[in-house]
Amino acid sequence: MINNLSSVIFETLCACLGLLADSNEASEMIIPAYQEPENGPEVPRKRDVVYYDIAPEQPGEGTWETVEYEETYPVVSGFPAYRLVVVCYGPHCEENAMTIRYFMELDGAGLPRSILRKAGIYAIPSPPLPTILHEETGSLWRKRADLVISIRILEQNRYFSPRSPIQVPPDVVVERE
Repeated sequence: MINNLSSVIFETLCACLGLLADSNEASEMIIPAYQEPENGPEVPRKRDVVYYDIAPEQPGEGTWETVEYEETYPVVSGFPAYRLVVVCYGPHCEENAMTIRYFMELDGAGLPRSILRKAGIYAIPSPPLPTILHEETGSLWRKRADLVISIRILEQNRYFSPRSPIQVPPDVVVERE
């Protein structure tokens, strides 16, 4: 699921920034966050880069669950809360973060919101403004913009019982003396 989720987020960010998902420019600019940032490659200061990662919210907080029955078996649909963390570096980092923030709301064919919805991902409207920071790298300062977007991801689980489900409770006859 994570690889599929990562590719959907990549395609969404490409749509936000007006890039083709299969272009070299997109693959050089939009990169999943490194699990060990200290071992990540050094990016030139003059180049715009967008890193992204998906982080779960606290377990149990903000999770919605519904139960429906399909063929008498319960199907539990959950909408756990996640955070899409987008970190932009480069000379246009602030503009890129603001563009992603605003364009995430656009709906229609090939636009970010519809790409997410097809994958069962729902962005919470009106994320906060990006945080602009200056970060020291080596002996130089780099401009950085952090954007956090709350999302919900549809997860469905079917529960099967080895026993046949009871659709109608049996009639019970009780004799009284």
